[in-house]
Amino acid sequence: MRARSARAGVLAVAVVAAVANCNFLLAGPVGSPLDLSRDVISDLSAAGQPGAGWFRLGDAVAGLGSALVAVPLLRRRVRARRPRAAALLAFGIGTFVSAVVSVSASELLHDGVSVLGTAGALGGVVVLAWTHRDRLPRPFAVLSLAAAVLTVATGFWEVATFFAGGNGGGGNAQRVQVWSLSAWVVLEAVDVVRARPRQDPDGPQEGPGGRDRAATTSP
Repeated sequence: MRARSARAGVLAVAVVAAVANCNFLLAGPVGSPLDLSRDVISDLSAAGQPGAGWFRLGDAVAGLGSALVAVPLLRRRVRARRPRAAALLAFGIGTFVSAVVSVSASELLHDGVSVLGTAGALGGVVVLAWTHRDRLPRPFAVLSLAAAVLTVATGFWEVATFFAGGNGGGGNAQRVQVWSLSAWVVLEAVDVVRARPRQDPDGPQEGPGGRDRAATTSP
C-alpha cells in the first residue's frame, strides 16, 4: 500500500510540474504584451513584465517537480533508467536555476543553464522512446516517440533559426517543445507507476522502462 501511494505521489508531482512548465499559457490572461509566436517564453519573467513573479514561481515549481521525478528512477537497480534520471535532474535543476536567476539579472547565466537543461531533457526523452521502441504501437510507446520527435525537431529548428539570425529559441517551436517536454516528465512518472516492484531479491528485475534480466546467483 505504501509503495502504491508513493508511486501515485510521483505521478501527482509530475502532473503539477508539467502544468507549471506550461505557465506561458497565462501570458494572455495576465496582460503580457509579448507575442509568443515570435518572442522567447523566458521574457515573461523579465523584470517589469506583468506577472513576472508568478512565471518565475511556475518555472521553479516545474524544475523542482521534474527533479523529484528522477528520485525513484535513481533508486531502481535497472541501469537503463539511470540516463533518464540524469536527464530529469539536468532539466529540473536547469529550469529551477533559470527561474531563480531571471533573464534580467544575468542573461548569460539564465540562458546557459536553460540550454544545458533543455539539452539534458532532449537526451532523456530520446532514451525513453528508445527504451520502449519494441513496444510500438502501444499507446505509451507511441506517445514517447511523439515527444522525442517533437523535441528533437523543434531543437534543430531553434538552432537553425539562431544561425539564420533569429532569436534562436522563441516562437511557436519553443511552445511545442515546452509541451513535448512537459509530456515527457509525465510519461517518466507513468513509467514509474507502471513498473512492477521487485518482490524476490534473487529474481529477475522487471518493469516497463527496463529490460527484464535475471539476477546472477552464486553456484
